[in-house]
Amino acid sequence: MDAKDILGIPKNGVGIPQEKKSKPPKEHHRKPDGISREVYMLTGGVPPLMPAIDASLLKKRQPSLEKVTWQWLSFTNSARNDHLELYHWVRVVNGVPPTGDYPFAKYNKSVDVVKYTDEEYDKYLTNPKWTKEETDTLFDLCERFDLRFVVIADRFPSPRTVEELKDRYYSVSRTILVARAASPADVSAHPLVKEPYNAQQETERKRALSMVLSQSKYQERKDAEVLAEAKRIHELRMLSRCYAWVACTLICLIN
Repeated sequence: MDAKDILGIPKNGVGIPQEKKSKPPKEHHRKPDGISREVYMLTGGVPPLMPAIDASLLKKRQPSLEKVTWQWLSFTNSARNDHLELYHWVRVVNGVPPTGDYPFAKYNKSVDVVKYTDEEYDKYLTNPKWTKEETDTLFDLCERFDLRFVVIADRFPSPRTVEELKDRYYSVSRTILVARAASPADVSAHPLVKEPYNAQQETERKRALSMVLSQSKYQERKDAEVLAEAKRIHELRMLSRCYAWVACTLICLIN
């Protein structure tokens, strides 16, 4: 802006009015079919690099004949034994509420715990380290907490380790399965019979794992150095054996 602009004097001379140049009319482009308004506004009307979808190829949305409403209805859960009735919002189509069981009931998975009788206990399951009351309590907790033995050990009335509880449960279950089978071959493929639980091995495994997790950074570095040195020695021995084999081969060829 200069003095002529402030005083309103035309720039092409004193007293000579300046012709105003008419601006060309702004072209209004019609939004092509098949492109949403938001996308068209973002592009500023510039043609896209890829051709737009032909509007004739687009499927016209048919008017829905379904009347959908949401209703506050009651429901029961087959996973519960108390027949508790609760309420939730349900999508109802054409006034017909959905039928069937509560959809989340299928996630209620339980463990099939072996049941034994008093006669079977007296005949097969007596153990001087375990009483019948303790065994009954153990199996009740196993059924209640789905074999989560850490929780079972916390709830068990007498001080027992997790390994002791596991060993008693799996040994009793395996004994009952074998006793009820017509022949040992009938249950030989069962996981409890095929792979019996080893409490001593699990105790040793946990001890070794605890030692590894309790190592310091210095011990981890020394272990890595020992492994690297062992790998280097193994590679040198393999290389020396290869050289010895080549030497023996050459000697045989010369002779």
